[in-house]
Amino acid sequence: MENRLLKEEEISIDIICQVITDSKSLDTIYSVLDEFIPGYVRLNLDYTGKPNDDEYEFESEEEMLSSYMDTPNVEQSFYWNKYSKSENPDNIMVGANITTDNHIVFSLTFNGTQRKEKEYYLRLKEYLYSDVGVISYVNPAEYNNGIDFKTRYGDKKYSFES
Repeated sequence: MENRLLKEEEISIDIICQVITDSKSLDTIYSVLDEFIPGYVRLNLDYTGKPNDDEYEFESEEEMLSSYMDTPNVEQSFYWNKYSKSENPDNIMVGANITTDNHIVFSLTFNGTQRKEKEYYLRLKEYLYSDVGVISYVNPAEYNNGIDFKTRYGDKKYSFES
């Protein structure tokens, strides 16, 4: 994880705010999407196959996501975008990384200033009722599963979190 501080009004690309939730939920995924990028572009139906059946072709995004919500101990990441610059000026991409121990680590990847970084990070933590998160740049933070994420970043607090 790169450790750097942005200058107050310096624009940085690929700021990644990651926050964990304690359980997998289709409602939570759709809620986060509607909160941060309403009108997002839906996933291509060939994005992935069913757990243990890569050849399966889904009929809807909801069916695809539900198969990963309903299957315990699988790992899969999904990413959504919204390409309208007027409706998504910070170029936010939402990620949902389902972990093998049945958590979801949500990510917001965007371009912005230190102020935006702080705002989005705190907003995501508050929205998910989570105390555990991390900010990285260009590359997502490393972790093996939800427990590892909590172990690595559970004590991580930024000066703006006081």
